[in-house]
Amino acid sequence: MNELQIKTIVLGMVQTNCYIIHLQDSKEAIVIDPADHADTIISYLSGNGLVCKAILLTHGHFDHIMGAAELSNTLGVKIYAGEMEADLLEDPNLNCSAQFRMEYGITANALLRDQEILALAGVSIKVIHTPGHTGGSVCYYIVGQSVLFSGDTLFRDAVGRTDLPTGNGRMLVEAIREKLMILDDEIKVYPGHGPSTTIGYERDNNYFISGNGDALIL
Repeated sequence: MNELQIKTIVLGMVQTNCYIIHLQDSKEAIVIDPADHADTIISYLSGNGLVCKAILLTHGHFDHIMGAAELSNTLGVKIYAGEMEADLLEDPNLNCSAQFRMEYGITANALLRDQEILALAGVSIKVIHTPGHTGGSVCYYIVGQSVLFSGDTLFRDAVGRTDLPTGNGRMLVEAIREKLMILDDEIKVYPGHGPSTTIGYERDNNYFISGNGDALIL
């Protein structure tokens, strides 16, 4: 199998995971959640002979998008995001950048539907709409590679916060249970912050998903 290569670069004030992915035999890459410091991302790409073909956003909070516009403009590539996330991406008050006096907003070039399949950089990517952390949050499942990029929807032993604009705790737990927990145990999950995990581990160990943690979700 042409194995997926995954580089994690931790960026920004809240230590966000930015992922750069490409197939083993290809130099065409995809950047997921360029959190900040576009120059660092560009340096990694150029230093490894990689050509960025797309920017994917799991959701629109400032700590996941601060490098997106510069990266897109410098490299001439499109920004992709969930179709329900357009307003949050553009509005500094909704994406929380205004709270930190940064007033940042972007417009995605392509808005994605739930269950849509993208073909980018030789990779087949299934879009899974998982509302709850934000109304338009999506996860990206890499078809045939047993890899899921979950943004701030699902973490190791935890789920995303839901007390920010467009967040909804019940919707978050429902989306995880109905759309992510139906996936195979061995699928590796790469979240927006912190260490990776697997679907099977979270099904067995995540307090929020088991049903016991419902009362803790806002």
